[in-house]
Amino acid sequence: MKTLDRYLLREALGLFAGGLLAIVLLFLAGAVYEVLAPLVAKGADAYTLLRYLLYRTPEALVRGAPVAYLFALLLLLSRMAEDAELKALLALGVRRERVLLPFLLLGGGIALSGFLLGEGLVPRALAAGQDLIRRQVLERPRALLSPGTTFQDAKGRVVYVGEVTGDRIGKLRVLSREEVLLAERGRFQGGVLRVEEGLRVTYEGDRPRTLTRFQRGELVLKDLTFEPWQNPANRMGLGALRKEVARLRSLGAKAGLEATTYYRRFAEPASALVFALFATGLAFYLLGGSRSLGLVGVAVLTFFYYATWSVGRIMGEQNALNPLLAAWGPNLLYGLLGLLLLLGGRR
Repeated sequence: MKTLDRYLLREALGLFAGGLLAIVLLFLAGAVYEVLAPLVAKGADAYTLLRYLLYRTPEALVRGAPVAYLFALLLLLSRMAEDAELKALLALGVRRERVLLPFLLLGGGIALSGFLLGEGLVPRALAAGQDLIRRQVLERPRALLSPGTTFQDAKGRVVYVGEVTGDRIGKLRVLSREEVLLAERGRFQGGVLRVEEGLRVTYEGDRPRTLTRFQRGELVLKDLTFEPWQNPANRMGLGALRKEVARLRSLGAKAGLEATTYYRRFAEPASALVFALFATGLAFYLLGGSRSLGLVGVAVLTFFYYATWSVGRIMGEQNALNPLLAAWGPNLLYGLLGLLLLLGGRR
């Protein structure tokens, strides 16, 4: 490895590490606000919360690495332009492509690492984190309940809680298309909701069919509908995702969420390579007019990618945009711009 390569990689890696750390902390802070804050307020133990954050860290690393790399390259090349280092390289006969090469190699390593983690460790960690939260909820369900809370039992029936008094809940309504259960009181025990003094009404179509009173009953719980905001498809491997997309489409469903998630497994890591092209092209293009991007410009371009990434994801998952385009669209945009800027920049 030549001196130039070592210099560029050393500078880029330092900025990349700092940016990645900041993004991971922001990502985990979002998880604390969206998922853990309600649990903390209700008395969840610190050990469970720490374990959950550890389970979310691999996802944060994979999601944050490309964005951190874009930020690092834009900041590094902007600084090199301000210090006339890029002009010095051009004056010494170093071509733009030669500057781009080490960044492409580093981007390739980041992309490969992100893909392997995203296919292996991330789905398992997300599944383990969700199971941890589910166990926390099932073992301490009272901590999450308040009047008006709804959740599901193992049969998919919706359970509505009307009252919460001390360790007991009351005025329960269990609803499904075939039946309605009304219970005066209930309590949780080992993942089971035990109800007392109730009424069961079954239906045939829109008409009541039977009416039965009961003294005691049990509802086996599946979950308390305290689902973290993360996409459940992220907990599936590529093989399972591909089969799920095929299954849903065979049933006539568009499968936007699953298909977008599948394509993004490839597009997100690959963005590191695209960013190397874009950042290098932009730096040399601005150099032609003796302009510098600056810290504000770096932040704006990084945020712009994150915005297009988020909008594309949402539109793809909601079937408002073709999943393939939703996943690869931001990469295509930045890649095309990078190529045009590199071709139009100063040699």
